[in-house]
Amino acid sequence: MSDLKRVAVLGASGSIGGSVLDVLARYGEELGLEIALLSARSRGRALYDKFAAENVTVISDDNFGAHGRAAHLKGTELLSLPETYAGIDIVVNGIGGLSGTLPSFAAVAAGAKLVTANKESIVAAGKMLLASAKNKGVPVIPVDSEHSAAFQCLLGEDTESVEKIILTASGGAFRDLGAKEIAYARAADALKHPNWKMGAKVTVDCATLMNKGLEVIEAKRLFGVREVGIAVHRESVIHALVQFKDGTSKLCMSPPDMRIPIQYALTAPKRAAVFTDGDRALPKGFEALTGLTFTEPDLKRFPCLGIALEVARGDSEYDGAVLCAADEAAVSLYMCGAIGFYGINEVVSDALDRFAGGNLSAPEELTSIEREVGEYILEKYGGFGCS
Repeated sequence: MSDLKRVAVLGASGSIGGSVLDVLARYGEELGLEIALLSARSRGRALYDKFAAENVTVISDDNFGAHGRAAHLKGTELLSLPETYAGIDIVVNGIGGLSGTLPSFAAVAAGAKLVTANKESIVAAGKMLLASAKNKGVPVIPVDSEHSAAFQCLLGEDTESVEKIILTASGGAFRDLGAKEIAYARAADALKHPNWKMGAKVTVDCATLMNKGLEVIEAKRLFGVREVGIAVHRESVIHALVQFKDGTSKLCMSPPDMRIPIQYALTAPKRAAVFTDGDRALPKGFEALTGLTFTEPDLKRFPCLGIALEVARGDSEYDGAVLCAADEAAVSLYMCGAIGFYGINEVVSDALDRFAGGNLSAPEELTSIEREVGEYILEKYGGFGCS
């Protein structure tokens, strides 16, 4: 029997999933890890053809290799069942959107270590998810560079001694543009992120700074810290700073390469050898500190951030779910040209007002919230030609 830990990668065809597979392909055996299960909304056949011979289960909406009851379920349904993760040690959740939340709960219920890039699991249902993980005695490790950095700074620390966490933001594709220019910016321009290579939706969220607002909510839930701030840091070298009540601060830095926090999440608290970018060593240590800048975010140019921060202050999982669902729908409308850039914050704000006052009592309710919010936005703002 193999001594390697068995890893499931959800969203294997996406940006995060691709980085995870890259880490495992390079260093899997060295890190004591092997791929056991892959899921993908698209490219399921390609993953099946590549990995099935290695006894890797591949799940997609076509259910490659599924038998019995599994053959009659869609991929997302299978991923939401704890039994899907029987024998799995680590589940990496790289699924984007609220559809990735139930798989997070299923992984925890199965007793697997959850390594998650699915921020919606924390923003919309984090209190329930973390309580479930505590009851099962399994860790929840964040993959986002900012939360990975904060996580590392807090290791061995008492959170009661923390004064504030500061997350950094690159500023996104429009960080140097004025409001008038931003108002007419197209989705194709929003996708030109200056520092990171990510999926389309999260790249647009970086352009609106909505992503940073969601990360503030996520940090509050993950670390139990009330004060979480943001600094725009163009170079994306320092990812988070933790201020302590005694006047001490810790910061965590690394080059802007998602493989680094992914690798750490898989092996934490142990560390493996640093990645190299081809034959070029990634800058580290003092050589990476040259010319770093930090500024306050501009809420007037990027109102989505202010909306998310207001939700963060309310600390409601239901409002977090509506925020996620509305942002998903609004970004889709923007990407297909149905609304402009500043239409995103208008749509999201409208949805939060329309669905105010609700309550979330179980993660299964997220599906109906997502559907109701999406239908409301589609009916009011159009976009019926958007795929």
